[in-house]
Amino acid sequence: MLIQGNEGAAGNTAALVKSMQQEVGVLGRCSHPNAVRRIAACLDPHQPCLVMELCETSLEALGFNRGGGEDRAAGTETAPPVQLMPLEQVLNVALGICSALSYMHPTIIHRDLKPANVLLNKASSDAPEVKLADFGLARIRATTMPTAEPEAGTAAYLAPEDLYSLGVCIWAMLTGEQPWRDFSIVAIAFKVCKGDRLPLNHIPRHRCPYKLQQLVTTLFDRDPRRRPAAEEAAKRLMLIQQQLRNKQATKNGYSGRG
Repeated sequence: MLIQGNEGAAGNTAALVKSMQQEVGVLGRCSHPNAVRRIAACLDPHQPCLVMELCETSLEALGFNRGGGEDRAAGTETAPPVQLMPLEQVLNVALGICSALSYMHPTIIHRDLKPANVLLNKASSDAPEVKLADFGLARIRATTMPTAEPEAGTAAYLAPEDLYSLGVCIWAMLTGEQPWRDFSIVAIAFKVCKGDRLPLNHIPRHRCPYKLQQLVTTLFDRDPRRRPAAEEAAKRLMLIQQQLRNKQATKNGYSGRG
């Protein structure tokens, strides 16, 4: 996959090169199955580019382009029903994201975790291969202080840290909806800061079991210190997954006796 800068305003080019330098620095520290692999980089301001491993699709394309998304958002009556991701697939993608975050978080904060930056291989399976990408906004914990930069991250997913963003990604996978899609960036920031959260109660229980709802609620906590670490979130996701599998196995067993 080639990410290439185009000739343009000097300021834009400088910003692009700076972002690429940041990404090269972060990817140079990362070697993990759930982090996209950098193959080569050219940071020449006249022709900056990054070459990374090629992935089939993104979570954004998989989760929001499954039929009817744009038409439904526009309010047309002819829009086909949205095909939601199977719950098993949702859990496996969330586990892949947690795996990447668990690896990075001792030193690296991503700061722009969203479906467009979650790349996938074997996307049609219940267990896609997850690759976290786009580290242009990432920060190295050991060398930087907390920041209040308003441009860092994507508003609908911003807390401004990764575990809250994970919760929003899970919500988006469960609902097939763009979070806060009817609100401006300023309105989103205001709502999140005052404690408003994406609704969970309207999601059917078969789509969002109670323990998964509890997990997302804790990921949405206003106090980052009360949010579970990525490793703890992964443990809770695996427990939810195992309980669902046991329930399905029991159901299949009763069906077989009939």
